[in-house]
Amino acid sequence: MAKNNATGILVNIALVLLIIYLFSITQKFLGPVYDIFIFLATPLILSIYLFYAFRPVRDWLAKKTKRPDLSAVLTFLLFIACTIGLFTVTISMIYNQAQSFVSNLDMQALIRYSDTEIFQQINRYVPLNRYIAQFESWLQSSASNIPNVLGGLLSNIGTFGSLILLILLGLFYLLKDEEQAVATIHYLARGKYYSRIMDILGQIHRTLETYISGQILVAGILGVLMFIGYTIIGLPYKLSLAAIALIFNFIPFIGPFLGAAPAVLVALTIDFAMVVKVIVVSTIVQQLEGNVITPNIMGSRLDIHPFVVIIAVMVCANLFGVLGALIASPLYMVLKIIIHGIRAERYHKGAQCPIPEEGSPNANDL
Repeated sequence: MAKNNATGILVNIALVLLIIYLFSITQKFLGPVYDIFIFLATPLILSIYLFYAFRPVRDWLAKKTKRPDLSAVLTFLLFIACTIGLFTVTISMIYNQAQSFVSNLDMQALIRYSDTEIFQQINRYVPLNRYIAQFESWLQSSASNIPNVLGGLLSNIGTFGSLILLILLGLFYLLKDEEQAVATIHYLARGKYYSRIMDILGQIHRTLETYISGQILVAGILGVLMFIGYTIIGLPYKLSLAAIALIFNFIPFIGPFLGAAPAVLVALTIDFAMVVKVIVVSTIVQQLEGNVITPNIMGSRLDIHPFVVIIAVMVCANLFGVLGALIASPLYMVLKIIIHGIRAERYHKGAQCPIPEEGSPNANDL
């Protein structure tokens, strides 16, 4: 039995590797199809993500107003207002502070580190001073080119506008017509495997609801904690750096390190003590997140090994860019639930599967 299980695992791994290999060699020939798929999948995925993020708000408003349609419209308008406000404030803040950072940047503070023995040893093989000077020049040119970059983005306003419109439409109709969508799913799932399909979809629904709403709350709390920590240690541009950390915290495990990198860069322009303070603040916040915040918000229902998440993030980011890194964890959990459900149906071992059976308290959540 153990030998058969090991053989099955090896076969599954080989099939996954074969699929990845076939995808890599056909991507060149299927480039247009791949681009169309990404263009259509992006608004759908983001709409679902935003739906689960704002679903608790809609449900709360529905209880207060007793009118589901009105609560959906109010939730949608609240999302629009929050998005416009945050976008306006954030872009203005980041642009102004980036200009201030570059104009006040003293790269000589970095060059002074080359006086240390370790940097002198490295400088024998790597011209650090030249690279630092080039980095300063790149920062200054990048800051001056921000209007041009924004202009380039605006030149693609048609594609970008279509994407935003599809996301907004998807979000609105998911908020408004959730019951109709559920009824349609029940209708399409009729047949021999109706019970198993609904069990799987119900588990996916609860998992996405827990993960997405919890992840947004966790990222918001971490952003506030980073801002408080940066304020305590006296780090300049603390609001922009905390906002960057908040955004990157949506990417599990890898995101916090990426979010702390700009703060470390700013600290390097001050002194080494500030670098240590930034690292200490980031470490404390991440320990609070891993041991206090996330367990209390999400619980242990979404327990995933960090190594698996890192691999999933790397693979999805390589295939689908930033969107892939964002959806890596929920995509992995959804696939895991589907595989468990298929195995339970195949081997008739529903009692050993984490998917609840028909008639259980959670079987009809969808």
